[in-house]
Amino acid sequence: NLPPGFDATSCRSVYVGNIHPQVTEALLAEVFATAGLVESCKLIKKEKSSYGFVDYYDHRSAVNCILTLNGQLIFGEPIKVNWAYASGQREDTAGHFHIFVGDLSAEVTDATLFAAFSIYQSCSDARVMWDQRS
Repeated sequence: NLPPGFDATSCRSVYVGNIHPQVTEALLAEVFATAGLVESCKLIKKEKSSYGFVDYYDHRSAVNCILTLNGQLIFGEPIKVNWAYASGQREDTAGHFHIFVGDLSAEVTDATLFAAFSIYQSCSDARVMWDQRS
């Protein structure tokens, strides 16, 4: 399930998913050090299931990590380990523009603002930003 054109032969980074909320970055680094010398470790905490990225100093350690740690239980949760790669699913925002409109009535909502600007084909979103001081 890797993206087309992804070359894992020199990759040193792995993605770790389904991480129990009690896992800390230090614990994650300690567990992943069992597969090889860890260069860096980043844990992204979420309320129900966190995820992270581990970078090794060499490709062989990353391969060993995927083979030995995928499915291992940490606090009773089986972690998912696979190659880390940049998602190609990001939206192209090169042609997007932002317009700021001031002095709007308190009744104006995101929907009404979008309706006002949706006559322009290039309008893809509208958001009302509130200034707490005024």
